[in-house]
Order: sequence, then structure tokens, then C-alpha cells
Amino acid sequence: MAVTITVGFSRKVGEPNYSSRGASLHMEVELDRSVLDDPERFRSEVEGIFERAREAVDQELRQETSPSSESESRGHSGGASDAEHQNGSRTAPRPATPNQMRAIQTIARHRPVVLSQLLHSCFGGRTLEELSIVEASSLIDQLKSITGDR
Repeated sequence: MAVTITVGFSRKVGEPNYSSRGASLHMEVELDRSVLDDPERFRSEVEGIFERAREAVDQELRQETSPSSESESRGHSGGASDAEHQNGSRTAPRPATPNQMRAIQTIARHRPVVLSQLLHSCFGGRTLEELSIVEASSLIDQLKSITGDR
């Protein structure tokens, strides 16, 4: 009789212009049930499976996405001309979501921080509504890392 083990591994890496790329791998592996009788062997088997998952995810993230393949996968639906794509200009980033803005306001109320000052120092005084989805995500992480109550 076999034992089924489900292993998952995900990683996200930062990219220029506040973007990121991620890859994940989830797999099920069957091991002989006898592996459960030997804890060292079981641990070794599981570590090996995770290592293979890490290697596969890291290899996927090392692959460069060329600008031409990005625009092909988007089908030029953004309306930008070929000249604009060749010049490297990009469309405006997606704006922060209403849920992100609410989360930022709620978290900021429970931290020893003045949100308008934080926005000024981190984003040049732009308002919450002017942040991109990635900037808002970064701000949420930053606010969560601030400890202490008002």
C-alpha cells in the first residue's frame, strides 16, 4: 500500500517598476508505506521532494520573459502602438483596489503612524487613490510591520 504526499512550493520575485513574477509547483507523490516506519528515511524522502520542487520553481523564475513575448501574450490589447512598445514605454499600472485602500486605512488607524505623512515620505505625497495595486500592497506590508498601538 502506498502513502500519498502532497508537496507545494511557491516563490515570488520583484521586478522593475513595482511588478513581480511568481511561480508555484504542487505535486502529489506516492511513497511506499514502509517509509513511515523509518522517520529518517521519510524525512529524507520529503526533503528530496521539496528540493526538486524548489529547483523547478527557481528554474522557471530564471527564465527571462522577452518584451516581444509579453506583448504577444497580451495581443497588443492595451492599444499601444508598436513604436511605443519598441521605445519601452508601458501602460499605466493598475490602480489600487478599494479593498486595498480600506485595508490601508484600517491598519494605519491601529498603528502609531500618520497615513498622510507616510504617503508623502514613501510616494511623494500622492494620495491613496493614486497608488498602484503593487504600491498599495507594499504599503500594506509596511504598515503591518509597524508595531505598537496609538
